Amino acid sequence: MKIQTELEPLWTKNFILLLVGAVFMYIATFMFTPTLPLFARSIGAVDPSVGGFIILVYTVGSLVPRVIWGNLSDRWGRKPVFLIGVIIMAAASPFFGLFVSLPGILIIRLLQGVGFSASSTAGSTMSADLVPSSRLTEGIGYYTLANTVGMALGPDLGLNILQHNAHWLFGAGVLAGMISLVIGLFMNYEKKRCMSQQVSGPIPETNRNAAEPAAKVARLSLTRRKLFEKTVLAPSLVILFSIMPYGAIMAYIASYGIDRGVGNIGLYFTVYALSLFVVRLMVGRLSDRHGVTMVIIPGFILMFAGLVVLFWAVNLAVFLLSAVLFGLGFGVVFPLLQSVGYMFCPDDRRGVASATLFTTSDLAYGLGAVVLGFGIKYIGYATAFAGLSVFMVVAFILYMILLYPRLKVSSNQETDVDAQKDAYINNN
Repeated sequence: MKIQTELEPLWTKNFILLLVGAVFMYIATFMFTPTLPLFARSIGAVDPSVGGFIILVYTVGSLVPRVIWGNLSDRWGRKPVFLIGVIIMAAASPFFGLFVSLPGILIIRLLQGVGFSASSTAGSTMSADLVPSSRLTEGIGYYTLANTVGMALGPDLGLNILQHNAHWLFGAGVLAGMISLVIGLFMNYEKKRCMSQQVSGPIPETNRNAAEPAAKVARLSLTRRKLFEKTVLAPSLVILFSIMPYGAIMAYIASYGIDRGVGNIGLYFTVYALSLFVVRLMVGRLSDRHGVTMVIIPGFILMFAGLVVLFWAVNLAVFLLSAVLFGLGFGVVFPLLQSVGYMFCPDDRRGVASATLFTTSDLAYGLGAVVLGFGIKYIGYATAFAGLSVFMVVAFILYMILLYPRLKVSSNQETDVDAQKDAYINNN
């Protein structure tokens, strides 16, 4: 049994294409995260809370349609939804330069949020489809590397381009989106997936009458459940508090560095992403070997430390230390919570489960930025950033209450099954 698991392929053509396409999709969105608040400041919007509201409207654009995109990815297919999202993101980018005002920025970023909700929901679902079930945690970990690479390249690239010409920044957003679109067109696993779901064939005539009442009940149940997947609500609640500091950092770390007179603050995103990259290469295997809880607890601790360090961020070295600590922690926590969600949900509900998980992520992303924006306004950058560590304490407590007992039971059941298989093999 173990030999078969080791031989299951992970790096298929479609999975590689998905990773590359997702990298450019994430670049297309992350390059605007730290730059739009600075662009808004350059046109006269100097209130510190403006950056939070730019993130918030983007979050609203992502949040509201996710449940729709999740259901459409289950009905239409993952690929069409992914491509639609990339097209929306790319097409909206040039309008930042055409409508140069704060309302214009907010409306266009809202539209980009709608596109991102489609492409990220479908992309995450495709990753769960394409990796073997026995290597789900590992595969999801590798897929999140696309997010990591996009984060490493996008913000720093955006900040450097903005220093030269804002219109070049908006053109780069179009280019990144178009590259993702072209790569996505070459993925072709959807037909095989649909055929495998239909392999059981039509219901025989003799059983059809008996099956109709059950089918009606199933349809009614699906109607009630189609807006969200209840099996991932517990992981989503932990994700909510884990991602709020992340949204705050993405929105305001560049402004914090500029306020402290730190040059090359864009390096924060690069170092942060490299830390994510390193830890995500091993987080899947570590969790498979030692269990999710033994790996995720150090992740919570590292995120907590990365936030506290920002209180003393007076030079680039301290900022980069925070980037390493927070990056290592987040690189452990988020993919493991995402994988736990997929462990608990049925295979045919992965689209809606992805929508539920990412809807929570979007909400946390926006709330974190807004909370920090008001915190900066009233108590200053250093105290506001360090105060975000409270969210990590809450996330850890919720994990131990809501998820740890379920994972422990699941682990014990798998151990019992493996013992029974070994006993059967030895006796025969």
